[in-house]
Order: sequence, then structure tokens, then C-alpha cells
Amino acid sequence: MPPRSSIILGISFGHGDSSAALVVDGHLVAAAEEERFTRIKHYALFPTEAAKYCLQHAGLKPSDVTILAIPKQQWKHAGRRLSTYWRHPQLFSTAGKRRESAPKFANWLKEMGLGRARMFSCEHHLAHLATARCLNPEEPMALLSLDGMGDFTSATMAVADEQKTQILERIFFPHSLGYFYTGMTQYLGFPHYGDEFKVMGLSSYGTPRYLPVLRELIRENDGFGFELNLEAFPILRNPIQFRIEKGQPYIDPFYSTGFLTQCLGIGPRNPKRQPIEQVHRDLAKSIQCRFEEVADHLLHALYAKTGMKSLGLSGGCAHNSVWVGKIPKRTPFQNIYVAPACHDAGLAAGAAILAARSIVSVEGGHWGLLGPTIEEMGQPAEAKKKKHFSDEASLVRWAAERLSQGEIIGLAHGRLEFGPRALGSRSILADPRYPGMRDRLNERVKHRETFRPFAASVQAEYQNDWFFNSFHSPHMEAVFEVKPAVRDQIPAVVHADNTCRIQSVEKETQSFYWNLIEAFRQLTGIPMLINTSFNDSEPIVASEKDAMACFLKSDLDHLIIDQTVYSKAELNEVATTKDLDASQSVTA
Repeated sequence: MPPRSSIILGISFGHGDSSAALVVDGHLVAAAEEERFTRIKHYALFPTEAAKYCLQHAGLKPSDVTILAIPKQQWKHAGRRLSTYWRHPQLFSTAGKRRESAPKFANWLKEMGLGRARMFSCEHHLAHLATARCLNPEEPMALLSLDGMGDFTSATMAVADEQKTQILERIFFPHSLGYFYTGMTQYLGFPHYGDEFKVMGLSSYGTPRYLPVLRELIRENDGFGFELNLEAFPILRNPIQFRIEKGQPYIDPFYSTGFLTQCLGIGPRNPKRQPIEQVHRDLAKSIQCRFEEVADHLLHALYAKTGMKSLGLSGGCAHNSVWVGKIPKRTPFQNIYVAPACHDAGLAAGAAILAARSIVSVEGGHWGLLGPTIEEMGQPAEAKKKKHFSDEASLVRWAAERLSQGEIIGLAHGRLEFGPRALGSRSILADPRYPGMRDRLNERVKHRETFRPFAASVQAEYQNDWFFNSFHSPHMEAVFEVKPAVRDQIPAVVHADNTCRIQSVEKETQSFYWNLIEAFRQLTGIPMLINTSFNDSEPIVASEKDAMACFLKSDLDHLIIDQTVYSKAELNEVATTKDLDASQSVTA
């Protein structure tokens, strides 16, 4: 009788961005975020639909799962945790608190049919580190996980070789660089879970005049360490209130209004009453600069411990692409690997990888493309006037021509992205040569703040012709300076500080998308496209139904779903004809 396959389902829940991932016999075959199915941003409860998708993709049943991997060890560092709670008993009010009335975990396992699986648990930050380590498992690598808090730890540095990953040092609660950035994000008037990237975008419009003050809010220690100012962020006296309502996570403001107002000379911005002014741009720049200073301090400490040139990054703070792009210039690290899902969605994959206890490869060759196809989602849109292309080459030529004429395309093709960045599978695409394209996308397609920049998907072999000191960025995780000689050629993706976040696109791992950019390059001489996530104040579209709904309510010109094209002008003609027929029928 052949040995039973190793089938490991990783799941992450109870905080923002619930997810599931599946490793089968050493291959990561599927991973997805629950929000893409529920259509609730940062969904935080059990990843029911994501887990079902992973198993269905592999042709498996829940009873086939041999190991259920969970990235949580609640009583890790129990002595330190209990000591802190004993000195600050108000923390007990949040320990073990029910975050939302939901089925108990045991009941969920029973409902899912996963009761036979053996349980495997791992530390939060080890799971983060595993998602970076697997990007280059053969090479020795220094590792840094940096986020808000997980298992009483906010940062972990480690070193990895082919045999093992060794933790070197940790930074514990209450000190957290993620807390600093989140608290200041709230102070700037961006209250929602996951709004930190707005501060990163806004920072390019400011000057760091508040930086001296912020250096008093979070201070570096010797070696691998820093301390949060607990007067500015009094989280020991007033514990952070995290809650889940209807599946969506919320964090109440946890800064001291009086302390920060006195230090900064400005109060917290009320987004309903106060527009963004230059003082807010300057504060955003100061926040970003202080974040980078502290994060670089940790990297120098990590290099001093390891002496390695290769760096793997994960944890939510690693999505700070402005910082990531500067690492080779500011630190000795030269080879940078950033996990596609650095935030807590990646924990499911990390836990499953650790449970495999061996080097794990990825199905399809791209770590950021592990979600369902349009066909797997099984939610067709209502039949509308459409055009079907029988061959890919004709579709690519057609799309490139429309893009070069200034038209905007929503693309749903291939496997859904795993992680927050659209990578050419569920993307909105446009021509970067048009100066007004950024405003059109922000105001009429994405319906969001006008200061928000757009990224570029660039053919990897051409990126160094356009960007200074760029490195391979397949998951769109780094921002680089655009070379002065070419800035006027791609104004729609050049941000206020002459930078651009890029995705390196390779033909080997994304042949359709690379061919589309190549067709555009042959028409225009530009080896890149504007690429932003296919959504409008919602999770990235997953199904044909999602894509059609977003297409119809936004100022997109065309929608491509696999080999089929829908054009707004033709749909409007059909609607006009129907209205005319109805009018004539009434008149008759």
C-alpha cells in the first residue's frame, strides 16, 4: 500500500485578513484570503471559503487533510506575558476576550469535516519568516519579521541555512514599530484597518519637519531594539481595543491626544471636517522617515549578527515599499526577498510550510498567484454583448492597441493574487504616458483620494533602464526613483517625489501578462503599464460576477475575462437600443 500523502492545510483567523493555504507533498498548491470570497475587507473570522477552495483546487476532501497548521501559540513567552499582566492588571480585560460571537473553533472544525487532522501550531513570527525564507531556500539568508504584534512579539530576527531557521532576537510587547505607524496613521485621520499605506503615499508630498519630535515617540536601543513612548501611546494603562464586527476588524485609536497635541503643535485630523493640509503632508513624511530610521537600525543590527548579504522580509511592516526599495542603498543587504503576503494573510502559508518540515516549492512558479481562476470561482455574470478571442496573440494585440489609445481595461485572467497587490491577474491597466491618467483613475475608477499614486508593471529585463538601483520585485513590493531622462515619458506613474512602485514581470512565470506588456512596448516603446488592483473600495475582484459589477459601476472602457472581452461603448449601445424599443412599444 503506498504511503499516505502529506496534505497540510494552514489557516489563519482571529485578526485581520483571514486566509487558508494548502501544501501537498512539499508543494504549495493554493492559498487565498477569505475577504475575496466574503467581499468584506480584511475579513477576520474563520476562513471557510478559502479553505474549501484550497481543497477543491487540489481535488481533495476535508477528510484527506493530515495536518492542520495554525500560526498561533497563545502562551508563547508565558512568563514574560504573565509578568507584564501582573504589573498592569488592566491588560487582563483584553486577554482571552471574545472578539465576536462566532462558532467555537472545535465546532468549526466539525462543520468543515477537519476533525481527523493532526494539529500543528507554530509561533506567529516564525510563520511570517517562513513565507520569506521559501523564496530562496538554497541560499543562507538573514531574516526579519516586523509587524504590530503576534504572540506577544512585534519583531523577530533570525538566520536560516538549508537545515534550519534560528531565532536570534525578539522585541516584545508593548514596544512595536507597527503600533507606532498605526497610531500615527489614526492621528492623521485615517481610521480604518489597513489605512497605513495612505500615509506612505501622502508622505511624498511633505517635508520631515516633525522628525525631531517623532524621535522622542519611538527611540532606538543599542543593538536590536527600540522603545515606544508609552505616554504618547499609553497601551499599558489603556489596552488597545481590537474588535470584529460582522467579520470586519477595527482598532480603536490608542494614542494620547493631549500628549501628541502638545508635542506636535497640531491635533488629530478629523477626516469629516478637516481637509488634508500641508501640515498633514509634513507629518506623514516625518512618520515615514522615522519608520525608516528605526527599521534600518534593526537591519544594521541584523547584519552585525549575521554578516549575510541576502535578506528575507515579512510581517505587515514589510509592505512599506518606500522603505524596502531603499534597503540596498542604506544597509549592507543587497539581495532582497519580500513575501507576497507579508501581512497576516501570509500566516496560513507560513504555518503550512513549517509543518511540512522540508523545502517547499510553489505550483506555477509564482508565489503571489495561488488563488482561484475565474472558472474555479463559478460565479458567471449575466450574459451581455461580448467578443471572444480564440487565440491569445490576437487578444494581446487588441488589448495593447486599446491601451495605447488611452483606454482603461479591467483584466481578470488566470489565478487570483495571494496578497494585497494586483499582479496582472485581477488588475486595472492603463497607459502611463498620459499625464491626466492618474487623476482619471483615482476620481472616476477607484473613487479614492487624489494624492494616491499608481504602480507600474515592468518587463524585468528593462526595469534598470528606467529606475535607479532597482532590484527584482515580482510581488510589487519596492519603490524606486525614476531616472530623470525618462520621467516625462511615463508621467502617470511618477509620484510627487519622482518615485514609482514597480512589479518585475517575467515571461517564465507570467507569460500572458508579459506578452501583453511586450505588445504595448512594440506599439509605444514603453515596457510597462499602469497596474492597480481591480476593485473599487472593496476587496480585489475574484469572480466573473465581481469583475462585471466593478466594470459597470466605474469608468472602465473594457473588461477582459480570460479570452472574452466586454466593451462599455457596446454595452451602452445595447442598453440604448433596448430603451428605444421600449419607448416605441409604449408609443404604439
